[in-house]
Amino acid sequence: MELDDHQVLGTDAASREASELVARDAFNRQYPPITGLVVPGDLRTMEIPERPWRNNKGRWFHLAGNNSLDAHIAELKPGGQSVRHRHTTEAYLYIVRGRGFSIVHLDGEPEERVEWEEGTLFSPPVFAWHQHVNLSEDEPARYLAVQDTRLKRHLRMHQIERHPVQPSRRQLLEASAAVIAHDARDDAST
Repeated sequence: MELDDHQVLGTDAASREASELVARDAFNRQYPPITGLVVPGDLRTMEIPERPWRNNKGRWFHLAGNNSLDAHIAELKPGGQSVRHRHTTEAYLYIVRGRGFSIVHLDGEPEERVEWEEGTLFSPPVFAWHQHVNLSEDEPARYLAVQDTRLKRHLRMHQIERHPVQPSRRQLLEASAAVIAHDARDDAST
């Protein structure tokens, strides 16, 4: 089944411009999702193609003919970061390889820094802005995202937006240091 622009919540020009769905669907036509019951190979080392709109590498999986769940593996290059984005899907992110952090926040709320390393499982809230940062300058980091994408698309509730401001690595590191300092002050006062 081909999914098109009618499958998203926002169909106005501004929503379409901020949406990543067109790029994602074109990518999945060029690199069809892996299907079957099992992903062949090792998620930590399998070859995955570039996703330029997300500033990382990635590959989707549509396993067992599932109608609700979807998954993808993503890789952040050494010293790299994803774009800041949000989506209407629920997502669990399992860190397959590497060490870093994610900045997460809902509109109008303070940013939160989520530290992660191999074996960490976390979940950004639905439609929260988030961005992932690889702290290693030498090794890539990988995460597996399991989401309810297929269900949300079927219900015509799927949207992915790119934040209009994309901070540099330096800005992310400085901002996250401020979040850590603020949290430390809060912890010390309690």
